[in-house]
Amino acid sequence: MSSTARQRLAVIASGVLSALIAGIPSFAQESGDAAPVLDFAAATCGAAGDLEAEFLLTEPLDAPAGDAWTVADVRVEAASGPLPATAVSGTLLPGAEVPAPGEGSLSGTAPVPASGGRVAFAADLERGGEQTTVEGSAVLEPCGPAVPDEELEVPGRVWGPYGGKRTIPTHVSPAGGQTTHPSVLHFPDGWNGYEFWMAHTPYPGSNSAHEDPNIAASHDGVNWVVPAGLSNPIDDQPGLPGPYNSDTDLAMGPGNTMYVFWRVVIPELTQERIKYATSTDGVNWSAPAEALRSSMKVRRPLSPAFLYEDGRWVMWAVNITRSPNRVEYTVGGATPAKADWGTPVAVAVGGMQREKEPWHLSVHKDGDEYIGLLNDTVIGSTGRDGDLLFLAGETPTAFANSAKSTVPRTKPFQHDHLYRATMIVSSEYGRPGYRMWYSARLALNPDVWNVQDTFLHGAAVHGAP
Repeated sequence: MSSTARQRLAVIASGVLSALIAGIPSFAQESGDAAPVLDFAAATCGAAGDLEAEFLLTEPLDAPAGDAWTVADVRVEAASGPLPATAVSGTLLPGAEVPAPGEGSLSGTAPVPASGGRVAFAADLERGGEQTTVEGSAVLEPCGPAVPDEELEVPGRVWGPYGGKRTIPTHVSPAGGQTTHPSVLHFPDGWNGYEFWMAHTPYPGSNSAHEDPNIAASHDGVNWVVPAGLSNPIDDQPGLPGPYNSDTDLAMGPGNTMYVFWRVVIPELTQERIKYATSTDGVNWSAPAEALRSSMKVRRPLSPAFLYEDGRWVMWAVNITRSPNRVEYTVGGATPAKADWGTPVAVAVGGMQREKEPWHLSVHKDGDEYIGLLNDTVIGSTGRDGDLLFLAGETPTAFANSAKSTVPRTKPFQHDHLYRATMIVSSEYGRPGYRMWYSARLALNPDVWNVQDTFLHGAAVHGAP
């Protein structure tokens, strides 16, 4: 069985806010068997010129009742040739079961060459002793980057288009799977062979058993690898209902040493801990040490963000002990050891969006100014309808925020909830701004998580909330 596109697709330009490739969905050829149908769904052209194609695998409504088909293998071929298996993300992956008729589809998305042309998906399926292969294809127009125009900028706001999905290698099979909580450091002259370093936590299908701190590196912030000799994860916890990890943050400390911090939740002890490990080469990491320990009844520091300044460590975190959540700032000592931390103080982050409260954050230093990204959530929820607000302040305990999300919450077929993000001061097309990597969730069953890469700009970028 195969599917073919009915007509050539066209790119519809939409300024800097990315282009949506539109067309009539592909259709399945007539077939006498009862195999699922693999259809082209859509493709998106990001503002940076990233072209992505999505296909859906669905059981026909008239399919006879029986055992579910299981995906054995997925392949993608572009005009330039076959793509690696790690290019496919979403729920259309080996081992996944095809939903029953009328109960949804498996979605597979892959970045394809910006030059467009024919793209074909193929899936090998198994059911009992049966085996079959289904195929789908479409022809796409080329995708090019959108250069921002002065008149399109929003005065007084830092903002940007939704990003291009990045394939981040993880310790979870398959490689390049779903992940969240990115934290990126940039070294213009390189650090141990790479200009970009990232900490993140794999989270396929929102499975906390895999939510362990990982390290990746890159030369361009787009193509990420695990440095030779590094074995991820840095720490491993079993996941719910037992202890689980989350919320990575990467920072440089004294002696040109890299620190990775992460949160550990221990439900059985009603306890939360923040741990850290150090490395001077990004490959060999120290044994995990403890930076903070607290009772869930007293303090629950979510999404900790660290800086080493003036010979001491400082930390911001979102205390979620009771709603509404609040941001706190704590001063430590020359090391992040738990005995050195003082009493947390409240941080003003500006007015929140209606019926929203803080959820995750990252904080950075830009000259004498503190800047950050604050992820919000519907009050009383765990990341629902998340947006990303830009923060700017002259002191570590008082910030103004952008009032509206810096990037759209929804990217078609990619995400509908924004999550933890990180950024560096940078420039694009000769204009100052911020390069941002953000994590986001597509609410499916199970959820799909990915990291996106975009650029934030505005009429008055530096210093503007």
